[in-house]
Amino acid sequence: MTIDEDGTIVRAVREGHTEAFGELVGRHKDLVYGTLMRLTGDSQVAEELAHETFVRAYKGIRGFRGESQFGTWLVQIAIHLARDRVRERRRDRTVSLDELLERDADSPVLTEVRPHYDPLAEVSERDLVKRFEESLQELPPGYREVFVLHHIEGLRYEDIAEITGDSVGSLKVRSHRARKLLKEMLFTESGHEAPEDVID
Repeated sequence: MTIDEDGTIVRAVREGHTEAFGELVGRHKDLVYGTLMRLTGDSQVAEELAHETFVRAYKGIRGFRGESQFGTWLVQIAIHLARDRVRERRRDRTVSLDELLERDADSPVLTEVRPHYDPLAEVSERDLVKRFEESLQELPPGYREVFVLHHIEGLRYEDIAEITGDSVGSLKVRSHRARKLLKEMLFTESGHEAPEDVID
């Protein structure tokens, strides 16, 4: 099934074949959940917001004009929900370093960005990935969004600009700064120089 077939399924849902929406969920659930997981750092919150994303998409499907890909539209809904949740969290409490360190060791990890070698001989690859996850959550929200969407989910800057309303130029600047900050958090603060080909 190709991306172009999303439009066919959307039309079917609009025509009353509501069961067809399940096909859209199946096609895009990994993208939506993965994006939310990396933006929120919480699997339970990501599942909740992913569910809410598809509920909103179903209710608002007649408002989808087809000017962008359906998956891009879904990610846009998901990002707005994630932003709202982050704002709520900031009002409610401040996440401490201790809380981050107490996260379940078996929680999903970002294997897509693992380096091809271990620059810190005394630290296991698993520890490095765990530190990456934690560092990702420490990035400013705007930096984290563009890093997740472009470097992890593989969206083009043009698609991200459509989702966020920001210019391609500003997104590229944030992406560059996000990579620099992640390198500093992962390596420089540990007393090691960050290799140039890590987090490209």
